[in-house]
Amino acid sequence: METKYIITEIKGNTLIIKLNRPEVLNAMNLEMRKEILSVLKEYENNNDIKCVIFTGTGKAFSAGADLNYLLSLNSESEIKEYVDFVHSLLNYIRNYPKPTVGAVNGTAVGGGLELLLTLDIVIASKNAKFGQTEINVGLIPGGGGTQRLPRLVGIRKAKELIFLGELISADEALRLNLINKVVEDDKVLDEALNICNKLSTKDLELIKRAKELINLSFENTEGLQREAKCYIEVLKREESKETIRAFLYKRK
Repeated sequence: METKYIITEIKGNTLIIKLNRPEVLNAMNLEMRKEILSVLKEYENNNDIKCVIFTGTGKAFSAGADLNYLLSLNSESEIKEYVDFVHSLLNYIRNYPKPTVGAVNGTAVGGGLELLLTLDIVIASKNAKFGQTEINVGLIPGGGGTQRLPRLVGIRKAKELIFLGELISADEALRLNLINKVVEDDKVLDEALNICNKLSTKDLELIKRAKELINLSFENTEGLQREAKCYIEVLKREESKETIRAFLYKRK
């Protein structure tokens, strides 16, 4: 299928999805998210594809949600429709029947980090940076960050990352179990492909079943539903929209 905001490539038994809005650090608008969903649906039952890699073009993995798009959401129904779609997409990726690997080529913040939180294995470049930075633009995590981040890094560190909105290095992310491995900047995609090649030799049905059970042990749908509701309430606030505008136009 033709796509505008992502690039897809197949290498061996691996599908590679590259977020492709480098001019805005691969910020994810609704169209990009829909393209990701369509491509994943297309290959879900393709037995030749054993693994999926997510990465970015340019110097970032993803800066998260497209703030200009968020400002365009004027009514509560529009906001709810957007938030519900984001949650459903991330839940779909988290439970995708094939193993998923993140190849973090640069900064991954906000919704970019929340995408990584749904993946099975994450490889990062030495210079990658990570952050749950929504508070800096007048928001809270709205794609599962309040629920999934504490399960990986612990409740106190998650509160620190979410409350302060500060960035951490790849080495710190590794220490916190946020990612699996750090490699040289030019080796990220190669290492992700190496892992996918190993996964391709395994029984995919067994990986699928194991993934279902592991994910089930961390299931908390009530928390995700509450997060979505809170995010809608926050994005409706004029104070939040003013903070987003200030961030976009680099003013206080």
